Amino acid sequence: MQPGIYRGHMRFIAGLLSILWLLAQAARPALADDEIVLDDDAPTVQTHGAWATSTATSGFIGGGYHYRVAGDGSSTFTWPFGGPAGRYDVQVRWTSGANRASNATYTVTSSSGAANVSVDQRSGGAAWFSLGVYDFAASAPDQGVRLSDKADGIVIADAVRWVPSQNAPGATATANDPRFFSETRFRIDKDPFWDFFQKRGGLRTFGYPVSRAFTFFGCQTQLFQRLAMQQCGDAGVGTLNVLDDGLLPYNRFHGSTVPPPDPQLISSAPLPSQPDYATKAIDFVRANTPDSVGGEPVNFLQTFNSTVTLADAFPQGGGDPSLLPLLNLQLWGLPTSAPAVDPNNHEFIYQRFQRGVMHYDRGCKCTQALLLTDYLKGVLTGDLLPDDLAAEAANSPLLRAFPSHRDLHATTFGDAFTVQTPQAPPPPSAAPPPAAAAAAPVSATSPDYGMSVFVWGHPDTTSRDLKLVTDLGFRWQKTLFQWRAIEGACKGCFDWSEADRVVKASAAAGVQIIARLDFQPSWARKDGATNGPPDNYQDYADFVSAFMARYGAPSTIGRVAAVEVWNEVNLDREWGGAPINKQQAGDYVRLLSAAYAAAKTADPSVTVISAGLSPTGVTDGHSADDVTYLQWLYDAGLKGHYDVLGAHGNTQAPVVDAAPGSLKDFPHGSFYFRRVEQLRDVMVKNGDADTRVWLLEFGWTSDAVHPNYSWFAISEDQKAANIVKALQYARQNWQPWIGVMTLWTLPDPAWTTDREEYWWAITNADGSPRAAYTALLQARRGGALAGIVPST
Repeated sequence: MQPGIYRGHMRFIAGLLSILWLLAQAARPALADDEIVLDDDAPTVQTHGAWATSTATSGFIGGGYHYRVAGDGSSTFTWPFGGPAGRYDVQVRWTSGANRASNATYTVTSSSGAANVSVDQRSGGAAWFSLGVYDFAASAPDQGVRLSDKADGIVIADAVRWVPSQNAPGATATANDPRFFSETRFRIDKDPFWDFFQKRGGLRTFGYPVSRAFTFFGCQTQLFQRLAMQQCGDAGVGTLNVLDDGLLPYNRFHGSTVPPPDPQLISSAPLPSQPDYATKAIDFVRANTPDSVGGEPVNFLQTFNSTVTLADAFPQGGGDPSLLPLLNLQLWGLPTSAPAVDPNNHEFIYQRFQRGVMHYDRGCKCTQALLLTDYLKGVLTGDLLPDDLAAEAANSPLLRAFPSHRDLHATTFGDAFTVQTPQAPPPPSAAPPPAAAAAAPVSATSPDYGMSVFVWGHPDTTSRDLKLVTDLGFRWQKTLFQWRAIEGACKGCFDWSEADRVVKASAAAGVQIIARLDFQPSWARKDGATNGPPDNYQDYADFVSAFMARYGAPSTIGRVAAVEVWNEVNLDREWGGAPINKQQAGDYVRLLSAAYAAAKTADPSVTVISAGLSPTGVTDGHSADDVTYLQWLYDAGLKGHYDVLGAHGNTQAPVVDAAPGSLKDFPHGSFYFRRVEQLRDVMVKNGDADTRVWLLEFGWTSDAVHPNYSWFAISEDQKAANIVKALQYARQNWQPWIGVMTLWTLPDPAWTTDREEYWWAITNADGSPRAAYTALLQARRGGALAGIVPST
């Protein structure tokens, strides 16, 4: 065997040779069968330029390592591939130190071409680092790994390992603990962080973890080389704006000079308060993030767009590609500068974003993110802190805050920077059941059946009312989860106790939940309106994110299958008293878009329903005709920002199948059960025929007490007959576009006859049946309602 070449499949032990082999193990890697390790002293390696040798820093393979001071790229070190054809995980080693390059660039040339991978050799030494998995052909002399001296510090050339892909250790984490990374000796402990890491590109996006999770300015935070993950309270996981004032608002990082924030560009960026913010934000990125600068293929926009792939975000398949720009926006934020050439190194071009800096290197024609969060760690700890960054951060309270035990607001470092060890895998019994990992949307038949219920705040009657639902064979219940009842004290101050109880009870009963989410907290809206959108729409999106992070498909508490984003937004009383007009419709689309993106990011399988529209025929500023309003929503960009159209069918016309406008006493279409057909016509006209409609409320009243309702009231017996016929009519005439039909209602146990809502109910407040409940039960048992399984 030649020096510097180690092949797992060539091992043999016999007599004296076995002793020599065992002695050599202190300097050689432990090899699996068919692995190939090519050390820097192998006779096949190729060098250009003067590379010195050293043994000064431990952790190398073989008899030492080669190194080269930073140069212009003309000096290279090449390890040629000499193994059999196949797919290999290509891994490299170096010895780390403060004077090493933060951007040492390896070029992997395989049968599919050349790929450049930049690594930070200041840390992570004495361990294998994966450059990715590649296909190699046999006996192809131009294939291998090349290391360039074009960098910002000393470049170390030690060894390269090719591991057949079936034996590859996977993302260079330890085989027995995929959350532990030996390169930095930190682990991703928190389940939400691990899930976010996996679904946002893993090492490719974040780099290695460089801290444990700790409390940083009131939020659980973990630092990675390129980004910092953060979770505030029970909100969903996000990324820290690491370049903000108070963190790293600097321009010089280890010899690199990046462009400062451009106030003019920032002032032209869309604001979260603008209509259709998500669409405008992506348009802003596309308009200000070029792929070519001065003839150089910087690929900044391409890098932005390819940060998260569909397979990353939706490992179970079935993902919506239109969500990827929003996920990439979540990681990068908006551009805050134009591209700029480094004034001290014209080979580098940078562009600044809210959460990162893109770095293009003319030498390798490659683009990557700067390791900004590594620099943040350097500021906090003082370790490996470049002089130029230390000078810029001289007045920052963050500078060496960790070793000096300096108090920072709502920050507890604890053991944040104490390295960790792998954890043994849990026993098989601790593995989550397969159902907990399922992420498919809950299917709804056409039609499907649901009931509005009032179990919130009523633990004594929850089981009773859910049993009333299941006894009818209905599969869905709709509950109001008031935002203010969950996040009422302050932003990020969550009380999940009652919500948990309702979700657990519904899960135990086998009933799927439609969660209506509205009624803002007092802190979210200054004018004190009873129910209206928050002053900052992002606050609502953050709540939706936290809600779905807690009750999404993998939740151990219970699953919320569908959410309704606000309610009856074509009425001013539901929109903080604001005038109801086309502009307000656009405001709702903006709120819906933000909520849709937040919900889908937290749980791609959730069904997002637009606010059920009140069937009013009046357009006077206090309300808007629901058909007219729906067209306003489409004009404002509704399509693509919801999964299901929400509609209400609380009906005045006493005849179920009467055509809109056909009865003398009910001249307007909004009075009729078949009003939903007119909404459907608007959807078809706007190219949205493939989207279903869910009736979030429908029914008839028997109210003889309140004049505003008694003029169209019917008897309890007729109400019973109408409800059964309505379900039959929908099945016969509205398939396949009708989804869940949610009956209004089982009553709140506290209602009495002086409440107009009481008269719409199908049972009494004590749970005893009225005629409508009895009729539904009989229809179910007798098979008159096709699609609802008779009781046995």
